[in-house]
Amino acid sequence: MRTIVVSTHLSTYSRRACCAAMVLGCLTIPAKAQESAGSPTAAAPVYKVGDTWIFLRGNGEAPPGEKLVQTVVSVTDDRTTFSDSINGGTPYEADCDNQGSSTRKGTSTYEPNIGWLRFPMTVGKSWDARYLLRYPGGSIDVIQHVEVVAFERVQVPAGSFDAYRLVVSGLRKSHVGGGRALHFSATYWYAPSVKLIFKTEYKSYPYGGIDTSTSELVAISLAP
Repeated sequence: MRTIVVSTHLSTYSRRACCAAMVLGCLTIPAKAQESAGSPTAAAPVYKVGDTWIFLRGNGEAPPGEKLVQTVVSVTDDRTTFSDSINGGTPYEADCDNQGSSTRKGTSTYEPNIGWLRFPMTVGKSWDARYLLRYPGGSIDVIQHVEVVAFERVQVPAGSFDAYRLVVSGLRKSHVGGGRALHFSATYWYAPSVKLIFKTEYKSYPYGGIDTSTSELVAISLAP
């Protein structure tokens, strides 16, 4: 097994937001990056049992301090299952489909999927996605627009990677408590060599305020 040090994650959004659904325009958050030569087309990732990623995640202005470890434990033609653990706690299972998009995290499901990745991927591609997030206390409806805006070399604490920059903007509306729809936006980077979204900057706008969260990959070990 080879080990590389890098920086990021997957798809995070504010835990405090409990609302969903309608497409808005895209918001781009600037990154310390340089344009890479060319704009290639990437196929969906191929995972292997034993692939492992470690992320540091943060909320608000506090420095990232939550450690998420993800390890592939099962791969089929249409689903990959991960064992996830936060800050060394009890592991829970998470699934993604054959497009690398999350369909389940622990007791929560995304129906049909979270929709942040679609392959083949190339700059200029865009899509609308809608999903229902179900969790033990209720559900959230989400509608969003996603666009691949650049292919660039992105510097993260442990190195630099050729990556696609994607932006998403949408609305979340909870089916609990009659809450109103809340706007959210995100910029995130997917590197074919990492096989996951390896850096995320997320914002939601509850009731005139703003919640932010970030995620960065700090280590990766890929099965041979």
